[in-house]
Amino acid sequence: MISLRKLAIAALCACLFLPSWSFSQQAIVALTSEASYVGFADQDRSLEPSQDPQEASALYESRFAELERQAAEMNDKLKVLQDGAKKAKADAAKLPSVQINGVFQADAVLFDQDPGSFDAYGKIENGADFRRARLSARGSVTDRMDYFLQMDFGFFGRPTFTDVWVDFKQAGPLGTIRVGQWKQPFSLEAVSSFRYTTFMERAGVFQAFVPFRRIGVGFYNNAEDLMSTWAMSYFRTGQDQYGGSISTDGGNGMAGRLTHLLWYNEDCGDRYLHLGLGYYLNAPPYDRTRSRSIPEIFVGEFFPAEPSGTSGQPVGTVANGTPFFADTGLLDKVNLINTYGTESLWVRGPFSWQSEVMAQHIDTDSIGNALLWGGYSQIGYFLTGEHRPYDRKAGAIDRVIPVHSVSKTGGGIGAWELAVRWSYLDLLDRNVRGGDMDNFTAGVNWYVNPYCKCVFNYIHSNSNSRRIRNGIVEDTPLIHAETSAFGMRCQLDF
Repeated sequence: MISLRKLAIAALCACLFLPSWSFSQQAIVALTSEASYVGFADQDRSLEPSQDPQEASALYESRFAELERQAAEMNDKLKVLQDGAKKAKADAAKLPSVQINGVFQADAVLFDQDPGSFDAYGKIENGADFRRARLSARGSVTDRMDYFLQMDFGFFGRPTFTDVWVDFKQAGPLGTIRVGQWKQPFSLEAVSSFRYTTFMERAGVFQAFVPFRRIGVGFYNNAEDLMSTWAMSYFRTGQDQYGGSISTDGGNGMAGRLTHLLWYNEDCGDRYLHLGLGYYLNAPPYDRTRSRSIPEIFVGEFFPAEPSGTSGQPVGTVANGTPFFADTGLLDKVNLINTYGTESLWVRGPFSWQSEVMAQHIDTDSIGNALLWGGYSQIGYFLTGEHRPYDRKAGAIDRVIPVHSVSKTGGGIGAWELAVRWSYLDLLDRNVRGGDMDNFTAGVNWYVNPYCKCVFNYIHSNSNSRRIRNGIVEDTPLIHAETSAFGMRCQLDF
């Protein structure tokens, strides 16, 4: 019978010959510290002279097997740490990194107007355009600093900045600190990428109330269980097409957003309920503001004025396109604007329901105070069984992945979705006469593969508005207008 003391010494000596010296040291410490647990420290008490030798031998074998099991667990953990260190070292050798991405949307739109629509907005032209055409670069400078830079060649200004920011990661309780221009934390539809939204345009409340892209500084974070997110930012509320904003009198704002998942299906993410709250405070630049919105569809062009220069080539300088249907006009002597928002998204398999309500309180010294509000509600259903994915770290809508993408080898018909939306925008209160607008939208989405989709939208808009010509709101009584639009889009991103 081998004595317990010799057996322990033999086990410790064996560890010294393991491939990893650092593990050997840890194993020695573990073995000695666990001696009392497996019974070696109490050998004098456990080995009584009267104890049956067979029982003692079985006891020693079971204790030694436990010691071997614990040593194997420690060896596995050490291997994970070593692999992680090797990967981190390899990743650091590749920094700075860069990844090029792009997206374009080719649109075609037709309008049908009643006499009231002609009176309120003039003739709205049909047409086709590139709603967006963007190139971007993203990557990491170090293991704790990421960046993103994106330019749009289809928006007014051509090209213009969209997102340009740097992230400082692992910033303690703040999570990640962001500096630059990005979509400020307010509204589910706003913080979600246009690539993943259901309809061709966001709802009418988006342009009227949401701060969207602004230059500033902020932070964002999420709970460890990924059931909640929170974000806050300070930014300049004015903006040109390149992120610039100047004004000593006003021009400052802040926004915050809090989201929570009441439940989430961890297996495949096809069942969840998202709720969120948002707040936006705006001290507008030069004490002036304007709330307005398009009828949830847009097509435009840069019209060439008289040719200039020795070449005589026409260059587009005038931006023509779908007019705003609800517009407060320019309001002056504005002290503060408080905007509040609620958001919800319920997904149950192929069915989804999404809704937001926003209210904006305007405090002025010119025409008194006013409360403007609006919201939307939409439902969608995937005929082919997919569901609307969710980004749990951002609290936002994610990319749809067809079950069977269209391909030459695998066949497949992609993902097909039917959706309807009703929205309402009220810019009428007291002395603010921006009109109102309610829109009904029906859509069909064909997701050819995860990176390409084709969209058809039908929009019927009922509005009450003063006459608007070339962006100027005329002082006329409200005109009731009914306008229909048919839109088609092909979108590709990579």
